[in-house]
Amino acid sequence: MTVKEFDEFVERQHEAGDFDWVRERDEWLAHLDELYRKIETMLNVYTSSGQIGIRYKTIDLNEENIGSYQARQMILRIGRQEVDLVPAGTRFIGFKGFVDVIGSAGKSSLVLASRDRRFTVQGTKVTELIKTSNKFRSGSEPVSSFAKAEWVWKILPRPPGRELDEVTPENFFQLLMEVTNG
Repeated sequence: MTVKEFDEFVERQHEAGDFDWVRERDEWLAHLDELYRKIETMLNVYTSSGQIGIRYKTIDLNEENIGSYQARQMILRIGRQEVDLVPAGTRFIGFKGFVDVIGSAGKSSLVLASRDRRFTVQGTKVTELIKTSNKFRSGSEPVSSFAKAEWVWKILPRPPGRELDEVTPENFFQLLMEVTNG
């Protein structure tokens, strides 16, 4: 190892130490609240008639660099079925946040991803599609800056492979039916 390599290592560590993890956590929690408001709006006709119940509980999360903090878990009650939306945390590779959706018949996930980035899922492998000349190809280069991205909630699909889609009432209702065997 050379002194120059060590200098570069120290500089990278110093720059990483300047990252504002409190702001990152607070942004993640704001996006999580935004997701919950969106779901409440999508389910409003069912909650106002009493067909679906929504409640929350506070859970503890602990993430590297962020430390321990609390987040809300959403619990949907649909008849005898219960669906838990359990926040897993922020800063997953390629995503700004991750929420597990757990029902009696299975589990799925919602991810906070850049609107401009497209991904496909094959089994457990997530591949980013890179836009080149109005076409997409597999790759790993970022399409847009992580810090400047417009973040949207997308459904991480179960096999067989397909693209992540932004959450809509139709695909969220489908997800609920899948995890409850509806």
